[in-house]
Amino acid sequence: GAPAGGIWKSTDAGGTWTNLFDNFPQIGVSGIAIDPQNSDIIYIATGDDDAGDSFSVGVFRSDDGGVTWSETGLNPENTSVSTLMNEIVIDPTDSSTLWVGTTSGLFKSTDAGANWSNVQSGNIKDFKLKPGDPNTVYAVTNSRFYKSTDGETFTLLENSALPEESGRLVLGVSLADPNRVYVLSANTSAEDFSFQGLYESTNSGDSFSVTLNSEDLMESSQA
Repeated sequence: GAPAGGIWKSTDAGGTWTNLFDNFPQIGVSGIAIDPQNSDIIYIATGDDDAGDSFSVGVFRSDDGGVTWSETGLNPENTSVSTLMNEIVIDPTDSSTLWVGTTSGLFKSTDAGANWSNVQSGNIKDFKLKPGDPNTVYAVTNSRFYKSTDGETFTLLENSALPEESGRLVLGVSLADPNRVYVLSANTSAEDFSFQGLYESTNSGDSFSVTLNSEDLMESSQA
């Protein structure tokens, strides 16, 4: 997926590529999800979530490996031009349940994209499902960490070792240890989005501690 250049597909291990999404109102693609039960079913989250070079026209679905596309319940009619989308994820245990992160909140569908509900407001920059327990969901804005244990209601983590203010947070989880959650934090814009710390939870995001890592993992002012 390209921020302003559609979605591309290769059937020869990357030797050649075909553009599948070149005749739509906007052709930015920031998120791709492939149904683990049927690889012909693909969802894309549209728009450029990093620089805003293209706005979102919603989530689109293909049932034939990207040959044709159709709108879902998040579409040009109800998606604001100020909305940007990032990751889109399919519940690995239930192909009808989808998640998409946006600048307008975290959206969830339980009917394969026909309808969506905003389950957590805010500018959601990243989210992850807990490995082995997709009802447990972690989500972050630029400076806040939220957790849900039922996939419907979210709680803000407070009084934690996570920084009170940051310019960007991103998440990491591991199949090898599902209770472990990592948060990489960039400083605020006043601090040039510099490396702020790598944080770790060993109890599914109920609390965090800063790791001993002090190496600048970003090596860039863009975080």
